Amino acid sequence: MKLFIGYRRKMLLLPFLFLVPALLLYAVFFVYPFLFTFLLSFQQWDMISPDRTFAGLSNYAELLRDEVFWMSLRNTFLYLLMTMPVSIGLGLGLALLMESLSRGRAAYRFLFYLPVVSPIAVVAILWSLMYDHRRGVVNMLLTFFGIDGPNWLSDATASLWAVAIVGIWRSFGYETLLYVSGLKSIDKGLYEAASIDGAGRLSRLVHITLPLLSPITLFMVIMGVISSFQNFTLIKIMTGGGPNNSSNVLVHQLYQEAFQFFSIGKAAAISVILFAIVLLISSAQLRLSRSAVHYS
Repeated sequence: MKLFIGYRRKMLLLPFLFLVPALLLYAVFFVYPFLFTFLLSFQQWDMISPDRTFAGLSNYAELLRDEVFWMSLRNTFLYLLMTMPVSIGLGLGLALLMESLSRGRAAYRFLFYLPVVSPIAVVAILWSLMYDHRRGVVNMLLTFFGIDGPNWLSDATASLWAVAIVGIWRSFGYETLLYVSGLKSIDKGLYEAASIDGAGRLSRLVHITLPLLSPITLFMVIMGVISSFQNFTLIKIMTGGGPNNSSNVLVHQLYQEAFQFFSIGKAAAISVILFAIVLLISSAQLRLSRSAVHYS
């Protein structure tokens, strides 16, 4: 009996032994950096000196008094509002359009998804050339329609819009393919039954398609929020946060504080605030979705 109990305990511990390597990797590459960053947000450090001094909440207080921080926070939310709704709406519209086609769907899926897999640095450089005030393709097209295009990347009122357009162009193909897969999973019998009951296309879209696609939409919204708050490469290459911080966002300011001004404590405080904002928004979305998302 004792041997049986001992053997049973060993068998219960065996799965945890297989989890140890994964848990160690998780602790080393996520838990430790997160805790270290959180502690750094209460310290003053220039990343050069081995000494770190405790600063309490002074890094957070300094951020709250920093106009650049508030401008970066505002620009981050503006970028989110500029890109995510348009990208999701465009993806849904193109998915519905492709499902109505009798042929050529594979070619369209390839073309729409190509920007998603393109290297983001290459995309940023190409669009920077296209936005050139004198020789860029964008302003040449606007001139053809009688519109005098702005100096996109050097104009304080246009710089964030310029980056947002690239963000939409690079992400809508991802939403399109997700919606296409979602549309294929909807039972066609639901549409047939609704048609027999006299429901038109708009009614079928509102009462069948959109509710059954709501889990995918929720996933896109959450990932869109995270992606928008992580936007860095496009800003860094295309505008550098300028002019006059008009296109600066939180992640780019974090980079500036850490690697240009060597204010590691302040940069860590920005990362903690960024984490808290994304966590609160995602949690709120999950709570609000309980009554709006339909899984069957």
